[in-house]
Amino acid sequence: MWIADTSVKRPVFATMVILALVVLGVVSYPGIGVDLFPKVDFPIVTITTTLKGASPEVMDVDVADKIEAAVNTINGVKTITSTSTESVSRTVVEFVLERDIDLAVQDVREKISAIRNKLPDDIDEPRIEKVDPDSTPILFMNLSGDKSIRDLSTYADEVLKEQLQRINGVGAVNFYGLRLRQVRIWLDAAQMQAYQIAPSDVVMALKRENVELPGGRIETGTKEYTVRIKGEFAQALDFADLIVSYYNGAPVRIRDIGRVEDGTEERRSLARFNGIPAIGMGIQKQSGTNTVEIANRIKAEVEKINKTLPPGMKLNIAMDQSIFIVRSISEVQHHLILGSLFAVLAVFLFLRNLRTTLISAVALPVSIISTFALINAFHFTFNNMTMLALSLSVGLLIDDAIIVIENIYRHIEEGMTPVEAAKFATSEIGLAVMATTFAIVAIFLPVAFMKGLIGRFFLQFALTIVFAVLVSLLVSFTLSPMMASIFLKPRGSSTNPPALAGVPSAARRSFGNRAGDFLERIYKRLETFYRAVLAWSLRFRKTVLVGALVVFITSLLVAWLGLGKEFVPPEDQGNFIVRMEAPIDYSVDQIERYFSQTERMMKDIPGVKSVFYVQGYGGYTNRGLMMIGLKPKSERNYSQEDIKKIARMKLNRIPGIKASAEDLSLVGGGIRNVPIQYSIRGQDLQTLQHYAKQITDEFAKLPGIVDVDTSLEVGKPEFKVFIDRDKAAALGVDVATVAEAINLLVSGELDITKYKDEVKGKRYDVRVRLNAEDRSSKDSLQRIYVRARDGKLIELGNVVHVEEGTGPSVINRVDRQRAVTIFASLEAKPLGQAQSELDAIAARILPPDYVPKYQGMAEVMQESFGFLLFALLLGVVMAYMILAAQFESFIHPVTILLSMPLSFIGAFGALFLTGKTLNIFSMIGLILLMGLVKKNAILLVDYTNVLRERGLSRRDAILQAGPVRMRPILMTTFAMIFGMLPIAFAVGEGAETRAPMGIAVIGGLLTSLILTLVVVPAAYDLFDDWQQYFQRRRSKKTV
Repeated sequence: MWIADTSVKRPVFATMVILALVVLGVVSYPGIGVDLFPKVDFPIVTITTTLKGASPEVMDVDVADKIEAAVNTINGVKTITSTSTESVSRTVVEFVLERDIDLAVQDVREKISAIRNKLPDDIDEPRIEKVDPDSTPILFMNLSGDKSIRDLSTYADEVLKEQLQRINGVGAVNFYGLRLRQVRIWLDAAQMQAYQIAPSDVVMALKRENVELPGGRIETGTKEYTVRIKGEFAQALDFADLIVSYYNGAPVRIRDIGRVEDGTEERRSLARFNGIPAIGMGIQKQSGTNTVEIANRIKAEVEKINKTLPPGMKLNIAMDQSIFIVRSISEVQHHLILGSLFAVLAVFLFLRNLRTTLISAVALPVSIISTFALINAFHFTFNNMTMLALSLSVGLLIDDAIIVIENIYRHIEEGMTPVEAAKFATSEIGLAVMATTFAIVAIFLPVAFMKGLIGRFFLQFALTIVFAVLVSLLVSFTLSPMMASIFLKPRGSSTNPPALAGVPSAARRSFGNRAGDFLERIYKRLETFYRAVLAWSLRFRKTVLVGALVVFITSLLVAWLGLGKEFVPPEDQGNFIVRMEAPIDYSVDQIERYFSQTERMMKDIPGVKSVFYVQGYGGYTNRGLMMIGLKPKSERNYSQEDIKKIARMKLNRIPGIKASAEDLSLVGGGIRNVPIQYSIRGQDLQTLQHYAKQITDEFAKLPGIVDVDTSLEVGKPEFKVFIDRDKAAALGVDVATVAEAINLLVSGELDITKYKDEVKGKRYDVRVRLNAEDRSSKDSLQRIYVRARDGKLIELGNVVHVEEGTGPSVINRVDRQRAVTIFASLEAKPLGQAQSELDAIAARILPPDYVPKYQGMAEVMQESFGFLLFALLLGVVMAYMILAAQFESFIHPVTILLSMPLSFIGAFGALFLTGKTLNIFSMIGLILLMGLVKKNAILLVDYTNVLRERGLSRRDAILQAGPVRMRPILMTTFAMIFGMLPIAFAVGEGAETRAPMGIAVIGGLLTSLILTLVVVPAAYDLFDDWQQYFQRRRSKKTV
C-alpha cells in the first residue's frame, strides 16, 4: 500500500501531514460555540391581529377565517392553526421543513396585504413574525425589594431594561407583573349628573386643554427663536384643575366631578420570586448567537448592576438555561475522556505491550482534535449531538489503528523486522480496514441527510462521526505504520517496555510478566475453545443459521411487545413549569388568594430551590405560571420526574384548579411542551365539545395519564348591551356615542392624552374611568348619561337594555376547521403506548366526519421513526454496494451484513432488561451498531479470502482465519464496549437521553461478538457451497 510505504519511508512527512490536521483543529477550537442542541430553523409563521373589544366569535369569523383562507394558498403549507380570544386572533402557519422561512414570511406578508381591505377597518395592523427557537428566554430574572410595585416597575422599565439590552447579544427583555406609572382620573357618576357633564365633555377637554405644539420661529436681525406653545400640565395632579365645562356660569373642574391619581396601570398581572413581590424579566438572545456566551455576559452584568441598584432592591436570577447546557456538555466531555481511557485500557489488556498500545491510542486525540476543524468550518457548535458523536465514536476511532497495529505486531512476532512488518501487514489488512471504514460512512451519511426535524438535529451528529472515522482511517495508514516501524522492537529484543524501566527485574517479573502470562493463558484457552466451537458450527451450518434466525425473530417480538416507544426520554434539566388555571369568572384578587397556596406547596417539596410565580400571563387573568428551579442533580434525592409527580399530587388537592407540570419548551412562540397533543376537527363546536369530553373522561382514567386538559374554555360571564335604535334615534343619540361612553367609563383603556414629566423626559398615559362603585353591576351601566345631538343628557337606560350571559372565551381552528385539542402528560408510560390507548378510545367515540390529528411530539415521533427506518435501510444498501465493490463479490457482502441483525438481539435485550425505551436516541444507537458490528465480519471474511488465495482450502482457511482474527475482533469489540461504559451508566445531567444509546450499543456488541464468530463462518461456508452449486449448474447448461 503506497500510502503506508511512503509514511514508513518518510516519517517526518507523514508526521507533518497529520500535524497539519491537528493544528487546524486546535486553531478552530476557540471559535466553536456551546449550545444544548443544533440550531434548527422552524418554518413556522405567526399572524397576530388585535381588534379591541371584539368577541371571540367576531375575531374567528371576520379575522381568523379570512386570514386562513389567504395563507392556505401558499406553497408548502403543512398545518394552519388559529386561536381567537377576546380582542385577539392568533394564526400559526407551519410550513414543510424544507421551506425557506424568510421566503415563507414574505409570502405571508403579501397574502395578508392582499386581503387587508377585507378585514375590519379598525383592527391594529396584523403582526407577522417567524417562530424562532431563540425567542425562548435563556434567562428569567426578577427585580425585588422593599419598594412599591410602581417604584420597581419604573426602575425596571426606565433603567434596567436599557442596561440589559445594551449587552452584546441580548435581543429583547420581556416583563412580567410590570405596572407602569399612569395618571388615573376617577369620575363620580352622581357628580357628573349633578353638573350635567357627559363622558364626551371630559374627553374633549383633556384633548384640547393638554397640548404642546410647535409655533414656528421668529427671526430678528441677529437671532432666530423657536416658538413652543407650553399647553401641557406641569404636574400630574394639576389635571384636577382642568375646566371641563360650565354649570350655571361657574366652571366645573375635574376635581368637582372626580379625583386625579398619580398612580399605576390597572392590576392585571403580578410576579413573585420565592414569595416576595417582584418584576419578572425574560431575557431573549439575538437569533443565532451562542446561549452560554450570552448568558455569561448577562450574569457578569447582573453582578455589576446589583452593586449600583438603589438601596432595598435586588436583581435575582430565577432560571438559567445555560447551567444545564454547560453541565450536560461537561458531562459528555468527561464521558469522552473516560471512554478514551477505558478503550486504551482494553487494548493494553490484549496486547500487553505499552508501545503498541500507545501507538494505537494516538489515533484518538488526533482524530478528535482534527474533527474540531470540521465542526468550525460547517458552523456547528459543541452541543449534545456533536459531543455525543465524538463520545460514541471513541471505539470506532481506535479500531482501525488497533487492527493495523495488531497485524504488524503479529508479523513481528512471526519473525519480520518492524519496517518489513509495517509495510506488509498494513498492505495485507488495508482492504479490510478500508471496507469497514467506508461501510461505517455509508451507514451514517443517510442519517445526515434524513428528512424532517430529526434530520436537522442529527445532521451534525452524523457528519461529525463520518469525518472523525475518515481521519482515523488516514492515521491508521500513515502514523500507525510509521510509528510501529520506529518504536516496535524486533522479536527477541531485550528492551523492556518504557513503563517498566527502572523497576527491578524481580518486580518486573511479578508486576508485568505474570499478569501478562495469566491473560495469555486465558486467551489461549479461549482460542482453543473457539476452534472447537468453530469446527462444530461448520459441521452443523444449517442448524446454526436456523438457530440464529429463531433468536433474531424472538428479539424482534421482545422489541415489538416488550419495549415502550417514545420520541425522547424525559430529561432532568433542573427546572420545569407548572401551569395553573382558575375559574374564569374569578377576580384578579381572588385568583391571587387562590393561587398563593400553590407557591408554598412547591417550595416545600424536597429538592426545590426556587419558585418564580407569574399571574395573568398571555392576557389571561385567570392563568398562573410557576417556574420551579431545582437544586443540582447531585444535591437532591428525587429526579425531576419524581418532583413533578409530587407537585401534581399536591396541586390536585386544591378544588377547582386546573394544573399541569411540564418541561420547558425549547421552541418559542408559546408552543406547549407536552407529549400528547391531539386535535379533533369538525364543523359544530358544541358537538366537538361533547366528543372531547367523552374522550378525556376515559383517557384520564388510564394509569400513567396525567394533566389531561383541553383547549376548551368555559364561557366567561358577560353583560351584553343591546341598543334600541328607534328610541336612540328619537332621542338624538347615535350608536357610536353609546359605545364610546361605555368604553371610556367602564374599560378605562381609551387613549386620550399623555402627561409629560419634564424632569424625567418621559410621557405617561392618562386614563379616565368611573369609580369602582359606579360600575359594579349591570344597572350601573344603564345609569350612565350621554349627550344627545341637541345637547341634552340622556340616561342610557332609556335607549339600551342589558342582558347577562356567557360567550366562548376561545375558539380554536386546525386546518380551516373548528377544533378542540386534548393535552396530556405522561408518568412512567411510553408515548407510543399512550397513543395506542388514545387511538382506541377515539375510534370508539368519533364518527367518520370528525377527524383526529396528532400534533407536537407525537406527530414528530411518527414521522421521525419513518425517516430513521428509511435511513437505516438506505445505509444497508449503500454498505452492501461498497462491500460488493471492494470484495468483487455479490455473496460476501451478504455474509458480512448478516452480523447486523445478530447485533439487534443483544440491543433489544439490553434495552428490555434495563427498562429503557425505543426512542430516537436508542435507534441512532442501533444505526451506530450496524456500522460497528460489520467490522468483525469483514475481518473474518477478508482474511479467509486472503488464505484461500494463498492456496488453503475453504474449510482450512475458515478454521485458521477465525482464531487468528479473534484477537483483533475481541480487542476492537471490547475497546468499543469500554468506550461506551461511561455513557451507558452515566447519572449526570442529560444522561437520560444518552444512556439508551450506550446500552443498545453495548448489548448489541456483546451478542454480535459471540454470534458473529460462530454464525458468519457457517454462513460463509454454506453460501460458498450454494455459489459453487449454481456455477456448476450454469456450466452444465452452457455445455
